[in-house]
Amino acid sequence: MSGTERAIRVLHVDDDPDLGDLVAAALEREDSRFEVTTATSPADGLDVLDDDRIDCVVSDYDMPGTNGIGFLEAVRADYPDLPFILYTGKGSEEVASEAVSAGVTDYLQKGTGTDQYALLANRVGNAVAAARSQRALEERNRRLETLISNLPGIVYRCRNEPGWPLEFVAGECASITGYTTDELTDGAVDWGEDVLHPDDREQMWERVQSALDAGESFEVSYRIRTADGGIRWMWERGQGIGDETADRIEGFIADVTDRKEREQTLERYRSMVDAMPDSACIYDAEGRFAVVNDYLVDFLDTTAEELVGEPSTLVEKIRTAAGAGEDPFQALVDGDREELRGEVDGQFPSRGYAAVDYRLARLEIDGEFDGVVAVARDITERKRREDALSALTEATRRFMTAPDRETVAEHAVETARAVLGHDINGVWLIDADGSALRPVAWTDDADALFDEVPTYTGGESLAWRTYESGDLTVSESLQNEADRYNPETPIESEVVLPLGEYGVMIVGATDPASFGDADVSLARILANTVEAALDRADREQASRRHRRELERQNERLDEFAAIVSHDLRNPLQVATARLGFARAECDSDHLDAVERAHDRMEALIEDLLTLGREGKTVLEIEPVPLASVAESCWESVATPGARLVVDADADTTVRADRRRLQQLLENLVGNSVEHGTTGLASQPPDESAVTVTVGTLAGGTGIFVADDGPGIDPEERERVFSSGYSTSADGTGFGLSIVEQIADAHGWSVDVTESVEGGARFEVTGVDVDD
Repeated sequence: MSGTERAIRVLHVDDDPDLGDLVAAALEREDSRFEVTTATSPADGLDVLDDDRIDCVVSDYDMPGTNGIGFLEAVRADYPDLPFILYTGKGSEEVASEAVSAGVTDYLQKGTGTDQYALLANRVGNAVAAARSQRALEERNRRLETLISNLPGIVYRCRNEPGWPLEFVAGECASITGYTTDELTDGAVDWGEDVLHPDDREQMWERVQSALDAGESFEVSYRIRTADGGIRWMWERGQGIGDETADRIEGFIADVTDRKEREQTLERYRSMVDAMPDSACIYDAEGRFAVVNDYLVDFLDTTAEELVGEPSTLVEKIRTAAGAGEDPFQALVDGDREELRGEVDGQFPSRGYAAVDYRLARLEIDGEFDGVVAVARDITERKRREDALSALTEATRRFMTAPDRETVAEHAVETARAVLGHDINGVWLIDADGSALRPVAWTDDADALFDEVPTYTGGESLAWRTYESGDLTVSESLQNEADRYNPETPIESEVVLPLGEYGVMIVGATDPASFGDADVSLARILANTVEAALDRADREQASRRHRRELERQNERLDEFAAIVSHDLRNPLQVATARLGFARAECDSDHLDAVERAHDRMEALIEDLLTLGREGKTVLEIEPVPLASVAESCWESVATPGARLVVDADADTTVRADRRRLQQLLENLVGNSVEHGTTGLASQPPDESAVTVTVGTLAGGTGIFVADDGPGIDPEERERVFSSGYSTSADGTGFGLSIVEQIADAHGWSVDVTESVEGGARFEVTGVDVDD
């Protein structure tokens, strides 16, 4: 038997064993598919049926105990569809009629020749084939019914004519349309008129007929009106049936309202994505591009067709940045978070390096996940600018410690390479006589590019033009610059930065148009920084020269102080001692005059030492409470009846060297007490005492000391700070000179004017006052 043929198992029941074996052998010889089992009684036959799978029963009629009809009835009781052939030698119409009534499959009378076995074999084959076909049909129908009952839609057959009258409908008809199958098939409800949306009827007809005319199946989407007046979207697939013309249509209809609404909602999101002024897209659950806008396409330098369906580099970078064990994108998909925000940078396909600021949000439609909306902004230039500004800030610290112009120029070259990203640059400074811009510092790349770094003089050059005008010059193509210095220059584009009165800085590139707006902006900041550093370096050099000069002056002053201290004090001490001896030997009014002379000489020596050693010395600047130091001064200079007024809050401070500030106030207050009281001595005692006021100037610009004494003649005010000037017979003339020296040491200015009460008013300006 062929491996592809299906065996036919036959049960032959006959009470004659020899005849049974003969028939079995004959059948198997006639058809190789047959496998025949024999039984000698109906009871044995039923046992075989219980134990084996049998495709057909062949039975004799006359058998002991029961005949073939009884056996047939017993078989039909348990196996109603099993083919049963009555093969008997007793032929009569009565037997045949009884057999048919009992449900026999076929009836065949035994013969005497061998041809009967071929006929029997043919009858068995046909009966089995018919039974198998029937079972297959029933199984197919069962499956079809099961399929239809479980399909989320409607199965139909209709006539292909206007209105599409329905002949058969099954499935979810009532739940979708609101109409029963009977209403749709008996004509109570017309599908084309009552169900199909009027705005879609014409288009539906044209598309269906076009497909049928071409002999093809069709797929269409359209709207229906349900029994309750609602609108729903349908998707239909069908084909025509018929020999020559498709006079019938069979097909399937599904309710796609939810999907259609989701598509419409998604389309609105697509429109929003397209309208966004930044790179925007929608990802699917796997992080692949589902929708992209033109900005994103331009950013990645590709096409929408190439992007859609591809995995997103941004999503990969977000996942990588999160580290192992965490997937923030998946958390969006799963609904564990609503959005993601942040920044990433790195290499992007077709784009190269870029920095991106992003925001990702979960997209839900009708409460179901439908993707992730992403909006990204290219912040590459901003990050580059921030990094450059950070590098520039760091470089500024080096600029501020550069001791001279040459060091500043070297720092400028290094900073331009790091901040602007251009390796060809240099600094040219004007020479002493202002006749030429000479190179002071340049990069190795610039050195390698030129045989000799040029010096620019007045005439045709961009460098000299920029230096004279003070305006930054940007050249995108030097070949188009008529006044370029070197017509054969390998530089294609450059920026020339003015450095004020000091010179210029030039940054070049071998490619045209290499400097964008961000480059120019950073270059301008760098130029201002370099100019400020050059200015500071010049001031620092001048300051160092000044300090050296002061040191030499201080050395001379120290020598002077030593002379004063040694060469004047020693004789004065001798004279003072001798005066004491003289008083012991005699009593004379002349001795009092000598003592006063000695005291004046001592005061002169002290003031001279103060001027020589401390007049311009400031040791430590700190916040000093003005009221507190003024009251301390008053304790050392006050005379009976004099009064101090402090016109400042207790917490008002000035930044100064406390000891030197106290010395300044002591001298000013002492001057007011001395000269104010003397000037009022002719008045009654209770009215002759002077009032001294110490306070701050309006706007916190300084301090003042004023009195209500006789004041200072305007013609004398220019001379009061001169060394040796005094209007008192007992004064040294150095007190106000020391005041001026202390003010100069702090960087202050001191002046004298008239007080409100008509007395003297000394104003010290430039003082840092904190109210």
